[in-house]
Amino acid sequence: MLHDHEPSSASGATDTKTWWQRPYRMVQTNLRQPDALYDQRKLAQEIKAFGADVLLYNIGGIYAFYPTKLPLQAINPMMKGDALGDAIEAAHAEGIALVGRFDMSKATRLGYEAHPEWFVHNAKGEALEYNGTYQACVNGGWYQDYARDIISESLGKYDVDGVFFNMFGYTNFTYSGHYFGTCVCDNCRRRFHDMYGKPLPLKEDFSDPSYADYLEFKDRTSLELRSKVYKHIKQVAPKVAMTGHRGDSDLIRMETQRAVDRPQPEWPYQAGEQARWGQAYGQGKTVSSTSANFIDFAWRFVSETGAYQLARAAQQLASGATLDFYLLGVMDQDDKSAFADTSKLFQWHKANERNYAGLKPASKIALYHSHAVVPGHGAGGYSKRPASGKHAEAAFRGAYRALLEARLPFDLVVDEVITGKDGAKVLAQYEALFMPNVTCLSDAEAKVIDAWVEAGGVLLATGETGFYDEKGVARNKPVLQSLPIIGKPMPRQNMKGSYFRVRPGELPIGDEVKLLMLDHTYYVAQAKQGAETLLTLLPPQRFGPPELCFPDYESVLPGAVTGAHGKGKAIYVPWHADALYYRDSLPHTRTFLTDLVVRNIPASPVKVEGRGALEVTIQAQPGTGKTLVHLVNYGGQRNNLYEDAPALHGLRLAMRGVQGEAIALVSGKTIMPEGEADQDGYVWYALPPVEAFEAIQFTTA
Repeated sequence: MLHDHEPSSASGATDTKTWWQRPYRMVQTNLRQPDALYDQRKLAQEIKAFGADVLLYNIGGIYAFYPTKLPLQAINPMMKGDALGDAIEAAHAEGIALVGRFDMSKATRLGYEAHPEWFVHNAKGEALEYNGTYQACVNGGWYQDYARDIISESLGKYDVDGVFFNMFGYTNFTYSGHYFGTCVCDNCRRRFHDMYGKPLPLKEDFSDPSYADYLEFKDRTSLELRSKVYKHIKQVAPKVAMTGHRGDSDLIRMETQRAVDRPQPEWPYQAGEQARWGQAYGQGKTVSSTSANFIDFAWRFVSETGAYQLARAAQQLASGATLDFYLLGVMDQDDKSAFADTSKLFQWHKANERNYAGLKPASKIALYHSHAVVPGHGAGGYSKRPASGKHAEAAFRGAYRALLEARLPFDLVVDEVITGKDGAKVLAQYEALFMPNVTCLSDAEAKVIDAWVEAGGVLLATGETGFYDEKGVARNKPVLQSLPIIGKPMPRQNMKGSYFRVRPGELPIGDEVKLLMLDHTYYVAQAKQGAETLLTLLPPQRFGPPELCFPDYESVLPGAVTGAHGKGKAIYVPWHADALYYRDSLPHTRTFLTDLVVRNIPASPVKVEGRGALEVTIQAQPGTGKTLVHLVNYGGQRNNLYEDAPALHGLRLAMRGVQGEAIALVSGKTIMPEGEADQDGYVWYALPPVEAFEAIQFTTA
């Protein structure tokens, strides 16, 4: 399936200090105590043979994998000699970078008994203890001070190439999933009162007036600690790269995994979503999202399928992330189901590394991700807000699915970047912005978005977008001035049994379809003068007994309102079409949403014809004048079952702004254009069969 197109000059890199500035291939080994006895030269050779060029290896925190002299850091009791020192020597001998793993989130009794005030305690005075380890409080001395001693000792002695911190932030659950409660130690009480002038909340619920501030408190203090650690690392070892996600870091690194008790349906786009988020947040930083080999934490030695690993990796490569694989233990596993496929992918990526260097998103559609509404990718956040905030995740996922399943390339933009110094510049890259029930918006966000619309952008906003401020406090009217409505819409609840009337020609769904389904809430809004409307509401209809099931009332209330704002347009959808698409997967609801976007912007730079569940992405490589289009095949996924995707045949791809032949990097074939560009400027190519994914490289005209 995976073929080398031509040899790569990037393989066998020996400058281990710059590993994070290129598309790397990492294997993370979460080491157990007995793994310190493993032959470290053998491990480095196995990592290299697997196709990786970066090894993530334990340093310390809970247990030191080196002979620490710090009295409160426990030494791995099974270690003989210096496992970390041997691992670094072996990795560098093989040309592999070594990233050290710290876990400062916990300590053993050595630390706890010496300073119990450094650790998490709930309202009952209980310490958060699990298997003899004690959870550290973000505001306590272990995290704030002793962690820096551990960093100074280890990085001052060992030539590591990067560092990773596990479980950085607040934790109120055990590994077994038992809720422990919030930390109410003196450090938390004092710091919260100093920042907000009030006591800690009594419960984690918005009914407590301090809870919104507490969420912000966790976010601020976690980011401040990360910044403190980052600055300390740069003082001790300036060339060592620190991984992270939000806050200070040299590169973005997250984790893709599933849990057996996670609510169904399966979210198959986790890997791609994280890659898109990392690209949007990192703004040029290298991104990866380590893919767990195992099915869940309680069964760390039962492997996911190789097809699942390929599906994750394909999404990540397609959206700008690089390859990262996560094991519990070393390469000697009892279940190596995913090893063959993953290693083959790593070897292919090694040969094609130059084709992934310097890529930048090239989509023209952006999907808005708000940390205030759907945290997802970092500590803190303000999820589960009152009112329609309960639809926040479903709305985001429904919008994500609608764009992806309509084969429309899109990127994410994130609130924290939009409000930064380059926010306007970032948004200016896009022709359309989809805001799916982004309930909580700050004044600063709204100002940037309104200015972008005024300059010519096309905004699609649904539900209660902008009805609350960034902390979830209700506004008197939506904060976005560009919306084509007057005042604050009135929520009409209990719309079960409602529809929208579709008149001929209103949507590209055929004249045989005259209704769309409505549920949840409808927001009665007054349109601005000159605004245009689409669809009309049929309010709740009788649905039983059958004899009474016929429309008895039709209103003139719209399903969408479109109005001009400066040189641009804003479209308001006064219902949760995105959340309903996530729930029900009705294709006409998807078409309604995506058509509102595509009818108002220039034609997509790429389109694909042919059957199959496909994701299409586009990235540019400015340094070479190349464009890279990925096709990701989801045919092997059926809810939480991932098997080999059947090859898709007969696909045709059209590109604008390219010339000449293209290269299908996965199949290793050169594909020729079918002829000159058509009347819409598209050059058409017949594609070879697409298995797990294909990456097609074009030359920009």
